[in-house]
Amino acid sequence: MDFKLTELPSSPYSLGIVLRFLANHRPFAEFEFGATTKSVLFQLQSNSYFVCIKNDHVVGYLGWIRSSEEKCRAWVENGAPLLAHPDPTAIAVTVFAVDEKRFILPMIRYAKKREPGLTVFWKRYYQDGRVPSAKFVSVE
Repeated sequence: MDFKLTELPSSPYSLGIVLRFLANHRPFAEFEFGATTKSVLFQLQSNSYFVCIKNDHVVGYLGWIRSSEEKCRAWVENGAPLLAHPDPTAIAVTVFAVDEKRFILPMIRYAKKREPGLTVFWKRYYQDGRVPSAKFVSVE
């Protein structure tokens, strides 16, 4: 494997590295700076993220928020605000970007190991402009 999945040290430098990476990926490149920065900062501070590193460069990022199934479902289905929950039953993936498609499955597998037993919700935005779709995978 010519890449690794890992966390970064908690620092302003790490925040900058991730934001620079995301700035080159749609839809994040088109989002307001403040919203993306707040999301990534929260993920770094709550250790709810990891990066994919290849040749000492970030080539993938996956970040989430720990919440309740009810709040996540409302976010996916109705666009409700997504809030953290102290006793999570689900996670909502809010930021996911890769340079190469081959990183996607290993990153998803790694994320499942990081948050075992929680239902996963996400909204998928496509680089080619297709209509976004909402997804969730429940854990039984």
